[in-house]
This record gives sequence, structure tokens and C-alpha cells, in this order.
Amino acid sequence: MKRFHTVIIAMTLGSSSLLALDYGKAIAEGQSFKSRVGYLEKGLKKQRIQIASAWAADGTSKYVTLFTDYDAVASAAAQARQEMREFTIEDAKQLPLSGLTFAHVEIHARGTIPIMTMSKRYVQNMAHLVLEVDGKVIQPISKQVTSEADTSVVIPVAFYSYWQSHNVSILTGGTLGFDGAKVEMEFACSLDPSIKTKTEKVILIDALGNKHDAKVDLSRALQ
Repeated sequence: MKRFHTVIIAMTLGSSSLLALDYGKAIAEGQSFKSRVGYLEKGLKKQRIQIASAWAADGTSKYVTLFTDYDAVASAAAQARQEMREFTIEDAKQLPLSGLTFAHVEIHARGTIPIMTMSKRYVQNMAHLVLEVDGKVIQPISKQVTSEADTSVVIPVAFYSYWQSHNVSILTGGTLGFDGAKVEMEFACSLDPSIKTKTEKVILIDALGNKHDAKVDLSRALQ
């Protein structure tokens, strides 16, 4: 069974970000979801950016999700609702908030060649991520591969073909499905809160120097 990785990217907002955090708003938004998983899947949907589809040259689809301390508070509030317990502003202030903006990167591959490509370009040799704002490149202050998963699908249905030629009979086939894998990573960068009014570019760079980019509306992520 093949194993694959996930990469997440984090970015610092600056010392004033915690002071500017609207705890009440974050708690209210989080508690509008029935569970933490619900918030992570639906609440962060607007902040998920597709950098490349499975039709990309390297055969892998790529996504970046930006999130901040606001989302950490909201997800904690959603979990509290799920567990039927109270969650106050004082509880939120006890969370290990960092003042960072995180960019969670997911890379998906399907098929033998794309899986090998992903392993070589994003796992064995670490990928890199930067933001480009007003022509200025913002580098991450940390990065790491955080998880890897085999996403292969095996359908419990077998398909066989029977061939007979003269006195020779051949039975070919096997189970249906496909090989798949997912990698996730984490990076951290320092961002000035003033850039949240800008729509700029996020750039993922693989180990061969190939750049995959997409426009990002920072105001949607930097609460």
C-alpha cells in the first residue's frame, strides 16, 4: 500500500492580529454549525482555492485553504456545540492562538504515474509556497509535511474475460478501482493585516521549480 503526504502553510498576521480578533463574531459563526467537522468542511469552503485541476501537466490537483485564529475560535465553538457545552469569550482567549494565518495545501493524485510524480515533486523533495502582493514575494517562516494518505479505491466487483483459442483457454481480469493518494502540508508566513483588502496571488512551487498559482482574495480569509 502506497503512502502519501499532506502539506499545510501558515502565515503570521502580526502582533496586532490577536487584539483585532472579534471573538464574539467567531464564536457565533462557529456555533451556527452542528460540529467542528461541519465548520471545517462548509465554513472554510469560501477560503478554499483550486490552484490546479487533475488535468494539470503533472496530473495532480492542488488546493489551498487559508485560515486564521478566527477560524480556530470558530471551530472550537462548533465543537462545543457538538458536545453540548458552553463556550465563552474567556474560553476562546484560553486557546493557544498564534497570530498566524495558515494555508492548508492538499495535493491529490490518481493513477500510478501521477502518484509517482507527486511523491517526487512534493513529498521526497519538499514543495514551497509563497504569496505575491503588489509584486512583493512573501516567504514562509516555516513549512512541513503533516500527513499522507492512500486514497485508492477498490470496488468489490470483479471483471473477467474468458478467451479460448484452439486448445488454449485464458481467464483475465481482476477487481475494479483505481490507485490514489493525497498529500497535505503546512507553511507559515508574516502578513501585514493591511493586505487583506487586496486580491493577490498564491504560488505553489514543486521540487523541479514548476510554479502553480491562482488569484486569492485575502479579505475572505483574513477576518
